Amino acid sequence: MTDTPQDLQSRLLQAFGAVSALLEQENALLKTGRWQDVETLLPRKRTVLETLRKLLPLEQTRPLTAEQRSAGVSTELEAAARQFNMLVRANEDLLQSAIAAQGTLIQLVLDDAAQEQRTGYGASGGYTVDSHAGALALRSDV
Repeated sequence: MTDTPQDLQSRLLQAFGAVSALLEQENALLKTGRWQDVETLLPRKRTVLETLRKLLPLEQTRPLTAEQRSAGVSTELEAAARQFNMLVRANEDLLQSAIAAQGTLIQLVLDDAAQEQRTGYGASGGYTVDSHAGALALRSDV
């Protein structure tokens, strides 16, 4: 059984709505730095995106029938697609910012650990800076 154009548009609207709602939730979490909560959304994100992906190729790989061409795309579906694209762009920007923030945090921790290894007490008991310390070991047994 094939979908009518209206059935397909209805299913696309539902899929765009599900993905957009999830992206809005993820974007809100990213804005507040709740990265672990974002991770818990991944299984659901994969599911809703897979549902949308399965619906989209039908329109892209087969020529439209005369009935589909006459039905056209509803303004509601066009608006949902625009909203989806806007949310995807925002999500991409927020994910890049989160990755950069985490990278900065890791670098600060590593820089602090390296600094601690270079400073300490020398053989005479005084405070000294070892300018030759080049390796960084996070465990004392390494």
